[in-house]
This record gives sequence, C-alpha cells and structure tokens, in this order.
Amino acid sequence: MARPAVAPALLALAVLAAAPGPVSADCGPADAGRPRVGLVLSGGGARGLAHIGVLAVLEEAGIRIDCVAGTSMGSALGALWASGHSSGSIAEVVRSIDWQEVFSARRERALVPLSHRIDDVPYALSLRLSGLKVRLPPSRDSDYRLNRLLFKLFSAPGLGAAGDFDRLPLPFRTVATDLAKAEPVVLARGSLARAVRASMSAPVNLPPVRLDGRVLVDGGIVDNIPVDVARAMGADVVVAVDATSPPLKPQQYQDVLGVGLQVLDVLMRARGAAFAQPADLVIRPDLEGRSFADYSDPEALIRIGRRAGEGALARLRELVAGRAERPAAPEAPAATVVEVAVRGNRRVSGRSIQAAFGVRPPAAFDDDAFLRGLDRVWATGLFETVWLDLERGPAGLTAVLDVSEKPRMSAELGVAYDEADQARVFVRLRNGNVLGHGERFDVTLLGGEREAGARASWLGDAPWRRQIGYVLGGEMVEERPVFYDDAEAVGRAAFSRRLVWGGGQVSFGSDAMAGAYLTLGRVTSVPRPGLPLVAGRDQHRTLGGLLAWDRLDDRDLPKAGAALAVRAERSLDGMGATRDYWRVRADGRAAWNPGGAFVIEATAAAGLSGRDLPAYELFRLGGPAFLPGHPREELWGRQMLAAHLSPGYDWAGFRLALRAGAGNVWDRRGDVSLQDLRWGAGVSVTRRTRFGPIALEGGVDNDGRGALYLSAGYSPTRR
Repeated sequence: MARPAVAPALLALAVLAAAPGPVSADCGPADAGRPRVGLVLSGGGARGLAHIGVLAVLEEAGIRIDCVAGTSMGSALGALWASGHSSGSIAEVVRSIDWQEVFSARRERALVPLSHRIDDVPYALSLRLSGLKVRLPPSRDSDYRLNRLLFKLFSAPGLGAAGDFDRLPLPFRTVATDLAKAEPVVLARGSLARAVRASMSAPVNLPPVRLDGRVLVDGGIVDNIPVDVARAMGADVVVAVDATSPPLKPQQYQDVLGVGLQVLDVLMRARGAAFAQPADLVIRPDLEGRSFADYSDPEALIRIGRRAGEGALARLRELVAGRAERPAAPEAPAATVVEVAVRGNRRVSGRSIQAAFGVRPPAAFDDDAFLRGLDRVWATGLFETVWLDLERGPAGLTAVLDVSEKPRMSAELGVAYDEADQARVFVRLRNGNVLGHGERFDVTLLGGEREAGARASWLGDAPWRRQIGYVLGGEMVEERPVFYDDAEAVGRAAFSRRLVWGGGQVSFGSDAMAGAYLTLGRVTSVPRPGLPLVAGRDQHRTLGGLLAWDRLDDRDLPKAGAALAVRAERSLDGMGATRDYWRVRADGRAAWNPGGAFVIEATAAAGLSGRDLPAYELFRLGGPAFLPGHPREELWGRQMLAAHLSPGYDWAGFRLALRAGAGNVWDRRGDVSLQDLRWGAGVSVTRRTRFGPIALEGGVDNDGRGALYLSAGYSPTRR
C-alpha cells in the first residue's frame, strides 16, 4: 500500500544475521483425508489489489481455505478476508478510498477551531526545530488517514477475536520487520489494526510502528511471501498469490535514484530468500507495466487477479478436493469503554488530549463516534501521528490514544505572487504549544512590494476548549497598496503602522466565535508624490469586535458549506484617538455541489462607515472576483457593496470556472444604490499545489475593459 523509497538505513537490513523461525499455530481443525490449506498474500502496493480478484475466484469455486498469512498490502486484504469480509465487500472498501488523500496529513477543516484558522496563513515550507537544530519528520507521508482507515476496518473484528487472531473466522498472521535486527516478526495477537499497520510501514514513506518494545517496519523487507508462516501455522497445502514488484530493468537504474533503488531491491530479495519456502501453488497475476504506486484503476487490477485465479482453478481443484462454504463474519460484540488513556505525550497535557477526544466513559463503543474524536485530536495540529487502540480489562474496554508530538517550534516559509503586488514572502517562527495546552505564539517577518515589517501574536485559546480565550499581538509594518486613477496605477500609497492589540474571544464549538479587541498605537500616512492622499500621523485607539461562523469544507477550492464574518471598529477619541470614526464590514461565502464535479461558489461583501474615516481604513474593491476587468483593489471608498457568483467544474486537479461579479464604493451612505453597481464577467483556472493555489483569471467589465490576473501562494496581507 505504501511506496518504497531509498534510505541508507535500509541497506543494512540485507546483511544482518538470520532470524528465528515464525511462531507455530493451528491452521484450523484437521479433517480426516483432507489437507489443511493456507493462503498467502504478498505485498506489492497497488499491485496487491489483484489479490481481490483471486479471492473472488476462490469464493465462487468453493475452495476451502483454513488459514491466511499476509504481508503489507496482502496483510490488509488478508485480514479483511480472514475477518469474514467477502471479496465483493473488500472491493467496495477499495473503491471508497481516496488514494490521493490516504497518505496526506490534511486535517478536517471543520474540526480545527475557528479561532485557530480564521486569520492563519498557510505556509509553503516548514522546518521543525528542536532547540537550534532542524529536526526531520519521521516519514515523507503522514499515516494519520491510514491509521484511521485501519481502525475503522479492524476494530470490530479485533474486539470479536479478543486479541487472538486464531479466533477470527479464519486464523490469520501478518509479518512485520524488526528494524533493529532485520528479523521477521510474526504477529498473532494484540490489536489487529495495529498488526496490519506495522506490516505496511514502508520505511521513509510511513512512520515505523513501536510495538512491545520493538520498532517495526514493512514485512516485505524480509518476508514478502510468507509461505513459511503458513507452514508453521500447520498448513499442509499452501497457495500463494505473488504481486511482488518485478526487478527493475537496466534502463530504470541509469541515474543515482535508480541505482539506489536497484541496490535496495537486490539486497531485499537476497534477505527475503533466507526465509523463502516454496508454495504448492503460486498464482502470479499478469501485472506487467503496473506500478506499486498506481492506484488510479483498481478495477483493472482486480480483473487481472480474477484472470489469474481462473487460470489456476484446475490445479487448485487437484490440490483441494470438494467445496466448502466461507465462514460467516461474526456479529460485533457490544462493548463499553470505561477509560480513556493517553500514551506518548510529553509536553501536551493528557487531560487536554482527552478533552479533545471528547468521549466520556462509561460509553458504549461506537466506531464512528470514536473516529470523530480521533479526528478532533488530529485537528489540534500538535501531533506527528495519532493512533487509537482498544484494550480489554476486567471492567471493560480502555480506549488508548497513542500520540507522537510534533516539536513545539517550527520555522515556516510562505511565498506569494500576483500581477499587482509582484512577489511577496513571509517567514514565521511558531511555537505551537507554549504552555502545554496548545497556546500559539508567532513572530512573522514580511517582505515584498505590498508589505514589509514584522508582526507578532499570542493566541491563548486552546484548540479543544469551548470557553473564553485571549489574543495579544503587535506589528511594525509598512503597507504600500497600489493607488489607481481611472484604472491606471499612479503609484503606491504608504502607511506605517505601529500597533499593539489585545482582547478576549469565545468559541462556540469549532465553527463559531466572537471576540472583542482593543488596539493602540499610531499610523503614519507617508507623503507620496502625485497621490491625492493626506499625509500625517494619527494616534490610533480603537475598540473592535468580531463575529464569525465558518463551515466551508476548504479554504481555497470549497465544494460545500458557508462562512460569514462581521468585523466592527470604533475609534476612541476619549483615549486620545486622532480620528473619530466607525466602520463595519461583513463578508460571506458559500459553496454548493449540485452533483458530480460541478461546484457553484458565491461571495458577498458589504462595508459601512461614518465620520472621519482615514484613508488607510477605506474599503478597497476590484477584480478578479467582484469586478472582473478591473485591477485588484482599484476602487477605494467609505461604503462598499459587492457580490460574485462562480459556477465551476473540477477536472484533473483543476477548477475551471466562470465568474460574474458586481459592486461599487461610495463616499456617503446615502449614495449607496444598486443602480450604481459596476459589473463584469470572466473565467478562471485554479489548481491547488503544495505551495498554495495557482490561478490564471481573465475578465471584462461593463465598459469593455479587460484585465488578466495571475496569482500564486499565500500572503498575510492585512484585511
């Protein structure tokens, strides 16, 4: 399932001493005159999906199997089959998996508290810091979604077997590798999900599994086709399905990466030969040209497996006479969780992790509710990996949250570009767990044509609490937005902000919040030749408020949900504010998926103000969304109204969309009129990348003027 990679540590595995033999077990009852049959399923990543087709043939032909052993992908599929799942239900599971997402570290956005995401700007690159040293992550890919999937699939069968794999409908074994000794480890007891996960831990790609004092990685490193395990279980006849990736061809190891992969492959095959035993029948699906990492067409792989199984039927019937019905999957036993335990945490409070999990014992076991709690723990962003196990005790079940914490410190880099402000960059130093409860402290350095300076903030709102938090911050930033005259850029304004702020906020679940903030400092409007802006220095004293609600499923390319934010600000002349003004801004956004790949997105914005609103607080409006054909932030005004509608289609990782928008700004509230709205239409193409969305957009306004927009990445521009 996971993808192999080159790592120096792996090269040593082939030269270590031989390991002891596998653990013996009973391969089902011995019937007079009938051999006991063991089925062995190899690893092979995506190629292993061909096993499903072979299993379908075994079921249809009534071939009796008495025990199952598997490695890596063969371990996952073998455990499902041994648990009583049919080949058809296994195929449905495979079809339901988003293979692009299963190795991602993406957190479910709706579970991340709004206070932690409303103004948080994603980074393009992050370096984790331990003191002054850079700490590399434990693997290239995240295992969270894989862990979650395995718990969902195997928690109920594991409970039914009471931790003994011989008590599954078919006795089962899986093989992992002891990374310290390069020995195969045959797993026969304990957590079924954890055993399967250990067998799938391809080094470098996925974190190893720590189990019973050992560090375990992919069993395919030493025993990819564990015929020896099935023999040790007591199988008289062993049928093996081999989906192993073939040796590389000479043209595939012409560069340094290819040579490294070839060396690793040769050493792994030599190491595996020490444990290899011949099977009575080996079924080899014709997987020529199929990559171990290509999950794009599982149906084709299943068909290939079916053809291979059908081709082996005659020999199968010679080895295994008669027909037999598959054992039925047992009913999941009712169980009560009497305790929630936390292991592996060092700096994060165990009680806080339990609070995030949200299951209060005693509670009836419900895998959906427990997985939702696991998602909430992952959504805190404090952990590199999270695992959920169930352990039986005399009083009932203990739910064990096994976590591995991220380093508290990280250095994050963000980059952005658009045609108006050119390239921008930010570097953010973040402590994500200052006091052990998820408090966050950031120092951000900004550089670019639009903004330059530094900003700091402290968010004292723990990500699992539903109570009052606080925020403190300050900035020394030079803001230089482009100023336009009749759609022509005439220069950049210059506003120097020296501000500090603090306030309290209340969270209502993870998707709603309210806050009040006091801001003090000064804002200097720097004289700029040719711009009709009044220069001067203002003492800034404001009281602000925020009401926000956000259930969008994605920040950049949403498919469902809605969001609304209302921000209000009032200057405090009694505290020495130079300007006497107020302003309110409301922003709304919604997305709807009517079916298939179609998405309709809508946004709206409105702003009102009164009295002596300074130029640096004017509302700004332009393309490409609200006013296609107009430059970005072309119009500045004291009042604002705008809306935008965008039907789109998601195709091959791109969102292709039409845009229609209308809006305007006015000087006085009495001038606001729908009849004065300007409008435009356009098209856009957007693609998500690891550095942020990249968008190419074009538009034409109601006067026939056109504009082309190019943007990429994220920038912490002041709202």
